[in-house]
Amino acid sequence: MQADLDRLMAEQKLDQLVIFGPDGLGSVNAAFNYFVGGRHIVGMVIKSRDQKPKLIHGVMERDDAAKTGLDLIENTRWNIKEIQQRITDPFAARIELHRQMFVDLGVTGRVGFYGIADFGSTTALLQKLAPQVPGLIICAEGYRDVIQQARETKDTHELDLMADAGRATCAVVAATQAFLQSHSVHEETLQKSDGSPLTIRDVKRHIRRLLIDHDLEHPGDIIFAQGRDAGVPHNHGNPDVAVCLGRSLIFDIFPRRPGGYFHDMTRTWCLGYAPPKVQQAYDDVFACFHKVVAEMRVGQRTFQLQQITCDVFESQGHSTLRQDPTRHSGYIHSLGHGLGLDVHELPSCPTFSDPGQELARGTVITVEPGLYYPDDGFGIRIEDTYIVDHAGNVKSLTPFSQALVVPMG
Repeated sequence: MQADLDRLMAEQKLDQLVIFGPDGLGSVNAAFNYFVGGRHIVGMVIKSRDQKPKLIHGVMERDDAAKTGLDLIENTRWNIKEIQQRITDPFAARIELHRQMFVDLGVTGRVGFYGIADFGSTTALLQKLAPQVPGLIICAEGYRDVIQQARETKDTHELDLMADAGRATCAVVAATQAFLQSHSVHEETLQKSDGSPLTIRDVKRHIRRLLIDHDLEHPGDIIFAQGRDAGVPHNHGNPDVAVCLGRSLIFDIFPRRPGGYFHDMTRTWCLGYAPPKVQQAYDDVFACFHKVVAEMRVGQRTFQLQQITCDVFESQGHSTLRQDPTRHSGYIHSLGHGLGLDVHELPSCPTFSDPGQELARGTVITVEPGLYYPDDGFGIRIEDTYIVDHAGNVKSLTPFSQALVVPMG
């Protein structure tokens, strides 16, 4: 949580944080978005320990900047025209502008840098800048930097936003299911009104419209994969394949409110009926899912949750990543991942060692065990997003049926 930042900075002996834009509008700059709330702002955030963050912004975004609640500084405070006329090399002028900003605002001491920027030019910028700013020590953190650690747990407002995204996502999934059920069937293939087959492309196009209707955006491609494609976890589905009865359909959707927090859920469906081998694999995944959820509690380590998942699948006769990380079938990924301003963030669920995190109050994590048998023409995954609330209760944010078979009229 942001309330933990000052403590985390003290633990890492950091005096200040500098977070580079661009903004969170359609971008993946979660560190910057964490402070500006997804608003369309190009700028930079400076957070001094035990002080309110400052936002340097342009004139065009002054209205959105005012909505952040941060201390505001317009970039017109520095004479950019004079700098660029005096220093004709663009990169050298950029260095001088940042030098003036840092000196003026007292950016000194042990400083961590974050956000999304071009790696090469930003590295060169900091290398040139450091000797020109008195007392500036650039501190590079490794695994779990202070902003990542803060984002591992969410405050009550963030949890409410994520619950809202979950309800909207479930509404899209329900409408998608109804869309499929509205189609007639000919020789086990769903048909459109003109008699042509309903394809994966048609379904995805409809899902995208539903997302707009529910005020959601989906930065990546939706996974809607059938049969053999469902047996490869991140196969997004062949758009030209016709949707058929009795084949496993993995529907993995991970939208967010515009510029905000994500939801992530997966359902596996068989339209009309499920073949026996698919039903059995589904029953195994369903049992594993609920065994893991029953073990989740405050203080439980994510590494242990992955071990429980492997234990269950191995006892059912399925191979796992733990046994053989090179296999292409069975259980071949980790149990889940943290969720928030990124689709994948901490905590993680490691398989082979135990740097995993504890489930703390405010943790948001996906639970998504699956079994994949592409050579047999199917895959299974069930995924809900779970929170550990501030009272210590483990709750799903995905209020939607996990049933495998979708009845068709």
